[in-house]
Amino acid sequence: MMLSSLSISSNNESESNTVKETITCSPSHSNNLRYCKLEHSFSQSELSRFHKSNGNSSNLNELHSDFVHLHSIKVHSKNAILLDPHDESKAGFQFRSLCAGREKSSKIVVVVPSLDLDGKELRRMCDCIEFYEERQLYHLLLANDPNVRIIYLSSNQVDERVVGYYLGLCREEESNATDRHFDPIGNVHQMLSRVIMIHVPSSECIPLSEKVLKQRNLIRFLRNLIRSPFNGYQMGDTNNPSVGLSVFTGSDSIDTLSQELGIRLLEASGDQLHYGTKQGSREIFAECGLTFPKGTPDLPADEDLLSYGKAHGEEKAYWAHNHRYIRSAKELSIGIARQIALGTHPKKWVIKLNQGFSGKGNASVDLRKIQSSTLPIPEMAMLIEKELETMEFEDKGMTWNGDGIHIGYKTQIERLGVIAESFIEGEVPTSPSIQAVIEPKCETEGGRVSIISTHEQLLNGQVYSGCINPASEKYREKIMDMGLKVGKMLAARGVVGHFSVDFLANQKRDGMWDVNAVEINLRQGGTTHPHAAMALLCGGCICSDGLFRTNNGEVRTYIATDTHCNPKLKGCSESHLVDAIENKTSFLANEIRWNKDNGVGVVFHLFKFVERHGRIGFTAIGRNNEEAKQLYEATVQFLDAVGDAKNTEKEEIH
Repeated sequence: MMLSSLSISSNNESESNTVKETITCSPSHSNNLRYCKLEHSFSQSELSRFHKSNGNSSNLNELHSDFVHLHSIKVHSKNAILLDPHDESKAGFQFRSLCAGREKSSKIVVVVPSLDLDGKELRRMCDCIEFYEERQLYHLLLANDPNVRIIYLSSNQVDERVVGYYLGLCREEESNATDRHFDPIGNVHQMLSRVIMIHVPSSECIPLSEKVLKQRNLIRFLRNLIRSPFNGYQMGDTNNPSVGLSVFTGSDSIDTLSQELGIRLLEASGDQLHYGTKQGSREIFAECGLTFPKGTPDLPADEDLLSYGKAHGEEKAYWAHNHRYIRSAKELSIGIARQIALGTHPKKWVIKLNQGFSGKGNASVDLRKIQSSTLPIPEMAMLIEKELETMEFEDKGMTWNGDGIHIGYKTQIERLGVIAESFIEGEVPTSPSIQAVIEPKCETEGGRVSIISTHEQLLNGQVYSGCINPASEKYREKIMDMGLKVGKMLAARGVVGHFSVDFLANQKRDGMWDVNAVEINLRQGGTTHPHAAMALLCGGCICSDGLFRTNNGEVRTYIATDTHCNPKLKGCSESHLVDAIENKTSFLANEIRWNKDNGVGVVFHLFKFVERHGRIGFTAIGRNNEEAKQLYEATVQFLDAVGDAKNTEKEEIH
């Protein structure tokens, strides 16, 4: 059994008809798995026979008893061409191996966790933004289903210990559940045989989708890998439910990749992204008849403030350029002045870039002095425009004009467009959200909308840092109803896949709650991977009361974070952290480790941030909110202890 990890390069270093295979692993100290480091060069014919045999040669059988095989195969462009789709002896041999014994029912999920958001905005926020791709590793849990095959692409090579950690979370297959000789390591081998991980390195700071599209040899390789000799699948049949492209967010590049591979996209397409912008959200809310904050653009009155965008310098055209948005401080100021003249006088105004990420594209400005004046709109707008330059940005590294290295907010307004909303005050404000999925029409007529989770968002100012599931029962039913209305409106426009709606809830003096819709995220997001991990590990779904119940009727809740930071963890390797989590002699680790039998415990993610930033994400899953909170707090203690132990080891070495 094997996990194939492919590192694709576009150079033509070798004219030889070989593919170099490198098996590399780190030693494990916690789960009795031993890893090997072997190097061997296979000819194409040898590699073909190897995959067709599904790793059952005698020498590999000897190794299987003691090793987990993690294959790192470098495919050079000259060699990849040899995977001729017209030659059945070569084409699809990897897929046939992958689907051995499951010819009639196999499903393939191609995962491209590309962060196809505005590149300038992402680079400004984090120097390791590609690490966020690993939030999509929850897809590996699908490998527990014998009928599913996973092809996972990434910008950075995923640590093999992290892959093993995810697969080790799964319960054994039902066919093995009653086998008293069942070997859990063998179950991981079973799942490894269903996973291929492809590393696509590039020195360019571009989304993963664009990296893949530039690698024509990789596109050909993927086509042959996906191309099925089974279940009647034909390349280009994008309605076939047996093969799908799962992405973090849609984009023009993702659309092209879906077309190139001839498989259907499981999320919204690039030409639908407007509905997930701040302005597009307001338009959908208005059509749904929902309550949302007053602000600008207030359509159709503010139509005259909207304009199309254009590329700057050598910058290529971006999808946001093709939509009419407010694109200057002057237009934004006029829109705000109009709202003030209509009687909107908030404590402050919230300014939002149309395509922000985790709230970091937001800012706020206090205009109360101007609001108290009786100036005409043009004069008022001139004063507001000056005040915008002194806004307080949620991202403390942001400036109005930029600093020569990072782009300024003023330029981002021109590129992405902007809105302004009145700040909603309240005694006890909360920020709940719903997450939903719109199923493709080819499977459900009309594109059925399903609410899959509700949350209380954990915010640092306006910046997302985590979530609690479920949302408060005081308004849970209301936000689910509002979310369904949004989903039906999106489905009517042909949107499919994940979306979420953020709300702002305020309790009034009479005890009732006001709920305002704030924005639509037309993509997977920060609440997707915690819910997916719980759903895949526990089994079950959300019920009409908004609570998640397992297949046997037990309630599950969770608290999740992407941003737990502990300086002590800096320098801690991913494999070291996995060892600590799986250390069965540690009381703290045993207290929080995921328990397959009772479906309770902690699931970690974003391992790549640990070594450089001392940061880790995790989801604490319990049978109720109190248990989830206890697990969360115990995890904080555990990570602190890991940091202490690492630093003690360093001191002993020195």
